[in-house]
Amino acid sequence: MRSIITILLLISLINCSKSDNNNGITNTEDDINFNLGISFPPVADEEQRSFAAPLLNELNVNIIRIGEKWSFREPSEGNFNWASLDQRINWAENNGLNVLLTIQSNGPDWACSGQQNTNSCVFQDNEKFKNYIEALLQRYPNKISKIQFGNEWQSTFWYIGSAENFVTANNIVYNAIQQFSPETEFVLGGFTTISLRFLVGCNGLVDEFYDDEGNLYDRTFLDNNCNTAEIQDVVTRIEYVLQNANYDMVDMHLYDDAENWIKYFENFQTMVQKPIIITEFGGPNVNIEPISEDYQSERLEVYIKTIDSLDVEEAYFFKLVEGSNNPAHAESGLINNPELTKKINYSVFKRLNN
Repeated sequence: MRSIITILLLISLINCSKSDNNNGITNTEDDINFNLGISFPPVADEEQRSFAAPLLNELNVNIIRIGEKWSFREPSEGNFNWASLDQRINWAENNGLNVLLTIQSNGPDWACSGQQNTNSCVFQDNEKFKNYIEALLQRYPNKISKIQFGNEWQSTFWYIGSAENFVTANNIVYNAIQQFSPETEFVLGGFTTISLRFLVGCNGLVDEFYDDEGNLYDRTFLDNNCNTAEIQDVVTRIEYVLQNANYDMVDMHLYDDAENWIKYFENFQTMVQKPIIITEFGGPNVNIEPISEDYQSERLEVYIKTIDSLDVEEAYFFKLVEGSNNPAHAESGLINNPELTKKINYSVFKRLNN
């Protein structure tokens, strides 16, 4: 009897050590239960693809996220140039890589209305956008694993149009997929980390958080500002898209403060009824955290194991080679730039994704 009791106590202690001392992370072993990929590896030309392929293979990566722009594909109306996208799609297929294609929400100048910025535009004629999407899908039927339209549309910086404009374009892509590439899954994407932080903060689930610039938003700020028109307009925009857009799954982005990711995820789950994937995660933020390679590698392990505690089937690290338009994460990545040498966190990624 004593031996049975002793064994039960040991099992109990082991289970407690796995769940109680890791900020909610339940898996402390060197294995993960989701598919770990890379967001935006360098694949623009043959030289970049030759560089990336053996690294992705060594890292055991079989899912990647790449971008697509209508302005590159149809620079003048009716004149398509598919060569570069053909090369990327064929290269991915030949290397056993499943592609998540992010179709940017901008377009060629001839197709855009007066509402336009660097990242997006409202299309003058949605039929012309539909023609482009249908041509793309008929060229690569069932060859693209997942497709999404737009990126981080909660902000007019990333999508200048209204929620209604976004839903119209989004649903054009979704409907075309059903007709021409039914094995492709459509992803609503992506939710910025800062939008997730405000949703949780305004729901009273966290008392403070930082933005990418290192600005602190504390409980006092949230209490005084969550009901302002500026924040409520974003909430209304999000609610409209979630209620009216068609999609198979939804995409969120997670950066830096992994200790809060479980709260962000669980709050987000209450808003959507579809599976969730993560097409960008990473850090640390150079404005508020150390930038040493040792620290980056420690944080990457926390990031991956935190995601392993969430109900997701795949997540894409941002990114293979460091460098970004966002200065806060310019040094995030597994490969140094311009030296193109492997960083310490490369080994962490490889070990956990083996």
